[in-house]
Amino acid sequence: MIEGRQFREAAIEQLQADVPGFPQERYGAELDHALARIDEEQVGVLVRRQKMIAAARELDVVNAVFAVYHFNSRYSRHVCEYGLGPIPLADVFGDLYTPEQIAEAAARADALISEGIRMGYGPWDWDADMDHLRQTHPGFSDRALGDALDWGRFFGR
Repeated sequence: MIEGRQFREAAIEQLQADVPGFPQERYGAELDHALARIDEEQVGVLVRRQKMIAAARELDVVNAVFAVYHFNSRYSRHVCEYGLGPIPLADVFGDLYTPEQIAEAAARADALISEGIRMGYGPWDWDADMDHLRQTHPGFSDRALGDALDWGRFFGR
């Protein structure tokens, strides 16, 4: 409710119900303080996203698209992203690559991520797993392969 900023009164009522006993004006002040912190954090998130995009634009097409696709798939819906949502691949790479190149790289990124996740449920042998991914997903950097495998291990825990 706070992040949406549409329901100030409802947010204050919820605060009062969850944490009763404070003066009425305190709830509004705390809500304002929380909104200010959200604004601050959102600026930091935007800066981190822009740095990631700038770094991705320096890579070849499969690794560039993987970096943003992986971010979108794994992180863009987290609450710490403050509702910014996924980064459109066409907006980031449309001036560098054709829509077909972007779509093909995204499909390859999806396949790599899916295999990394599947591998995370099995026995873990980082070196053997990385070797397997290098063979089955040529063209991806060790960073991309490691990110896919790391995500799979997160799920497999």
